[in-house]
Formats: sequence, C-alpha cells, structure tokens
Amino acid sequence: MPGWQPPLLLAILLVISSPVNAQVYKWTDLEGVVHYADKAPAQQAHEPFRFEGYSEVEMRENIRASEAVSRGRRELRARIGSGKGNGRKIDKGEGEAQKREAHCRSLVERIEWIDSRLRVGGYSVDQGNRWRAERRELSGKRAWECLRN
Repeated sequence: MPGWQPPLLLAILLVISSPVNAQVYKWTDLEGVVHYADKAPAQQAHEPFRFEGYSEVEMRENIRASEAVSRGRRELRARIGSGKGNGRKIDKGEGEAQKREAHCRSLVERIEWIDSRLRVGGYSVDQGNRWRAERRELSGKRAWECLRN
C-alpha cells in the first residue's frame, strides 16, 4: 500500500464524520411557546437560529450564593430561637409571639428539608415539581407571616 493512501483515507473519514452544518429554525407559536426544529414550519413565521455557544457560570459564584443563603437561614434561626422565656410567667402576648416563632421555625425547617431533598436528587419529575410547589407556597407564607415586620 503506497504512503499517500492512509492520509487520504484519514481526510475522507474526517470529512464524512464531521457534523453536518444543518440549519435550525426558531419560531414562537400563538401561545408564546418557542420552538426549534431542523425543518422550517410551513405556515408559521420563523427565523434561522444560529448556535452561539454555551453560557458558563463559575461555580465559585454558586457556592458564594449558597453560603449567603445558609448564613441568612442561620441568622434567622438564631433570631427566632432567642425569644424564649426566662423562667418568668409569660403573658398572653408573649405566648402568641412564641407560637408565631415556633410556626416560623417549622416553616424554615420544612423549606430546608425540601431544599436538601432537591439537592440530593433521585426523585421523579412529579415529586420534584410537588416539592418545588410546596417550597414556593411555604416561602410565601414565611415571607408574609414571619418576615413582614
């Protein structure tokens, strides 16, 4: 076999195996949903889509944000936990405040539990959606009932 055939064969294989420059089309339907396809829709206004590359988020920023959230939760727990009675008789207003603090603490604990389950993974899509919906509801309750003042 002469010496020029392996490089030629390699060049042919590279050309054949390289990704085809396929055209991708983008359009938005009447309900506002964005669609992408390799074939242009027949009865829909569309535009060619050009892939610009991946967006990158530095992990350092995610870690800082996570640490800030954890720090805020610890401070909130400390603030809520510091309102305990000092062995003296508790009047009705203080009893209500303690009930409110216990309620707020339970909301925070449930939100943290949901967050930990979502971070761990291994759950179905439906279960994840239910947990996220519950977390949104609990976060709204907490904001309304515990953080307003």
